[in-house]
Amino acid sequence: MLKELAHHPAFRAGTLLASVAVVGVLLGVAWEDVRYSGAPTALERVEAQVEARETAQDTGLPARTKRDEAILARTLTYFPPYPKASRPEALAADYMGPDAPIAVSWFATTDSSDQVLEHYRKVLLDQGLPVIGMRFNPNAGYVGYWVPDTEEVRLVSTLHQGGETMAFVSAGQMANVLNRDSRVPDWIPVPPGLQVTSSLTLKMEGLDNTTVTGTMSAATVEAAEQIYRKTLRSRGWVAEDGSSPSFQQRELTVSNTGLRGQVILKQAAGDEVEFHLSLMQKAEAVP
Repeated sequence: MLKELAHHPAFRAGTLLASVAVVGVLLGVAWEDVRYSGAPTALERVEAQVEARETAQDTGLPARTKRDEAILARTLTYFPPYPKASRPEALAADYMGPDAPIAVSWFATTDSSDQVLEHYRKVLLDQGLPVIGMRFNPNAGYVGYWVPDTEEVRLVSTLHQGGETMAFVSAGQMANVLNRDSRVPDWIPVPPGLQVTSSLTLKMEGLDNTTVTGTMSAATVEAAEQIYRKTLRSRGWVAEDGSSPSFQQRELTVSNTGLRGQVILKQAAGDEVEFHLSLMQKAEAVP
């Protein structure tokens, strides 16, 4: 039963939205809106409504821009404020392409990840909404609901670190993203024979972020590292050691002209190693 639920479109879309909502913080990269010609974006339509509102109340906090107010309106409308939390702030919007409207805001609290998720789970159940959710580990997870008519997913995703939980409130239409071609672009160096692969590209201001995941056939992470380093050298890439290596994990920084990425190799069950690549690409920098 649990396996069937994990493949339900609501859960698949929820997991995807949770992942892309926090990826900007994990990468340490500030997201910017991507502007498209033609009809107004969802963000621009809400901005027009926000502009007509009076926002002159003096709170002693920095004033928000129209853009920030629009993002907050698209996310916080569906979730009441969390007790003991910082003021919600806008993070990003519409960075996955014109066919996948998305908006993300965030707040911080000293409560645990589980406390935040359980609070909003109860809020949604009290409203009679069909709740979806997942705990990735004790420090991260999401809870929210899926709107079948519009295929929009609305979530609170959490990431706890350093004694603080960051909560990302998001609303996005993930159906088109799930249906995109997830094949790895030919110009990205991946280990030979990489299996169960998937690829996702996020469009940002002047930069693209592409993530690639898969599994390698290797008995140890040391063996997997040597295999991948050979591939990188053959294609003109440079690899540098990342954080301190461990028995079950290796981290590398890889680069080429206009490209820089982080690689994690992690021991999995049996003779397999998990492969994770997050690559930042400047405009027109494909080797």
